[in-house]
Amino acid sequence: MIGIVEKTQKKIKAFDYMLQLFEEWRDDHKTIKGKPLSKLTALKLLFLTAAPKKDKGDDLLDIFDNFYAMPYGPVESDVYNVIQANTLPSYVAEYKIIKRREGGEDNSSEYAGSEFENIRNAVNALRAENEKLIELNAFDLVAITHRWDSWNRAMDFAEFMGQLSAKMPKDSIRKDSNKRFSLTD
Repeated sequence: MIGIVEKTQKKIKAFDYMLQLFEEWRDDHKTIKGKPLSKLTALKLLFLTAAPKKDKGDDLLDIFDNFYAMPYGPVESDVYNVIQANTLPSYVAEYKIIKRREGGEDNSSEYAGSEFENIRNAVNALRAENEKLIELNAFDLVAITHRWDSWNRAMDFAEFMGQLSAKMPKDSIRKDSNKRFSLTD
């Protein structure tokens, strides 16, 4: 059985690889090429990537398994904590942005194997849903995630309990009948 620390380390490596894929996606769009992602954008893209795109479709919720509904949408708590601590392997988290470490090692050789192939497939599936997502600002992505029933149910529960956040069960995300990947669908 994988220990909590090892599982969290695998999750952080998976997110680090996902950030690399987001950069590649971003660099395919001339208007935003080279522009760093905001922390909020990265967290919203993480949710939309991890969630299943179709009913009973593949997802990354067994890797990214700690989503909480918060006022600005779903947040993977373990990833958020690593961003806040600025301990991502290949990226620096500054005030509001995440950018590649200057002079940092190229970790791309570490990103081989089926788990990383699943991450690439999930990012590609999100791109297939809406190629323009990468161009949206963080608050447009927040608006999209606010349309998910799983987020709304968890926030309703948080408000009922007098809290600002509530756990989003994996099953709730998987079975969400209101999966949205754009502002207009």
